[in-house]
Amino acid sequence: MSSDRSDFVDDIVQDKIPEHSRPARDTFHPWHRVRKEFIRSQQWNLLTERMIVREWKRELQQPAHDWSLDDVQLDGGSFQPGTLLKRPINCLVIPGDDMLDLRALYRDVDKLNCHIRYLGFNESASSAQANTQLHVSNNAITSLPKVYRDSRVVHDRFEALAHPGSQAMRYLKEYGPYHVINLDLCGSMFPNRAKAPADYYQALREVLSFQCVRQNVEWLLFITTMVEPAIVNVEDLGKLCGPTRKNYDDHKDFAGLIERLIPSILFPSTPPPPIDVSGLSEEQLVQLFGLAFGKWLLTFCQTAQPQWSVAMRRSFVYSMNESRGAVMLSLAFELKPNITPPTDLTGMTTLQSPPKPFPSEVECAKKLIESVSNIRKVEDILAHQPELRLQLRDAQALLLEEAGYDRDAYLKWVANGEPSSRADGEP
Repeated sequence: MSSDRSDFVDDIVQDKIPEHSRPARDTFHPWHRVRKEFIRSQQWNLLTERMIVREWKRELQQPAHDWSLDDVQLDGGSFQPGTLLKRPINCLVIPGDDMLDLRALYRDVDKLNCHIRYLGFNESASSAQANTQLHVSNNAITSLPKVYRDSRVVHDRFEALAHPGSQAMRYLKEYGPYHVINLDLCGSMFPNRAKAPADYYQALREVLSFQCVRQNVEWLLFITTMVEPAIVNVEDLGKLCGPTRKNYDDHKDFAGLIERLIPSILFPSTPPPPIDVSGLSEEQLVQLFGLAFGKWLLTFCQTAQPQWSVAMRRSFVYSMNESRGAVMLSLAFELKPNITPPTDLTGMTTLQSPPKPFPSEVECAKKLIESVSNIRKVEDILAHQPELRLQLRDAQALLLEEAGYDRDAYLKWVANGEPSSRADGEP
């Protein structure tokens, strides 16, 4: 085996069963709060279930539905419990050491008899530490009956994908293309003065380029990122808003819709940026970022051949640090390839395939405005639905217990208001 191949293998979380059990842990962190389980079950996994039922089961030659830009509810009775997908759903993730997101995904799609294969990036542990919590978690998950044994977590950063020749890119290509890409980021894609998000955007660009070439079915993209209005980098935000500004100038109906959300003073009659965000509230700035990011994503994917339609699905926001106005924004997107059948231009055949309509770029962009206006606060939802909060608490307690935490200690922690020693919140 070559040294290059050896290095390639050494950077994988090794499949080694831990030798000793550990006492239950009783220290909890901001990402253990009930609201995180809301994001898992009510956004990530619910949308994944819907896609398994309505789109990815095409591999079994089952009827497909008409794709829409509108976000509709999951019809829980539309699938056959005995259905078995021929292939697994491939997932690209950024898991924490306890790998709670993958545990929850398995829990929620198990009823669909769906298999899972995943590639994860986590730089927190060394491959030499065979009994770290990350190794324990990875071994536990790959031992589940419907998880592919070659699923793995690589000790690298997601941002390493910004470099096309990197080892991270080799793994991306080996395991892709992906049905679900879930980027629960420790950093931020929000243009800010603390740390430029250029590496995140470059890495995501490489992932999108790979998906547009290799994937031929609808897929889901989840982006969870911190937004800090107090330290916005206005110049970089202006660059990100460039595609939004172009639609604003070119389409009056788009401009009319956006002005219901954000004051028109943001878009002065004499471009180009920088834009003036001084008159925006923190909520409006979060909405502007969500729209600008979605429009950047749409514009980029529309340059591919075939083009891709992009729709924002149910998305949420929750507080991170109220004194700084920082929030976590959890965005969900569904991407669909605009694939059309060939046409015989010679006249040698008489039967022609009817043209297949796809939403135009401006139609997708207008739907993005509507979706951004419907971004909801998790705290408000849980405050008005105490029964749901209790259900989520109990589901989170079970996940943590499976990961080696003290269930009773967790319930007590939640009852005490989910206190944290960390001042900045969660990744």
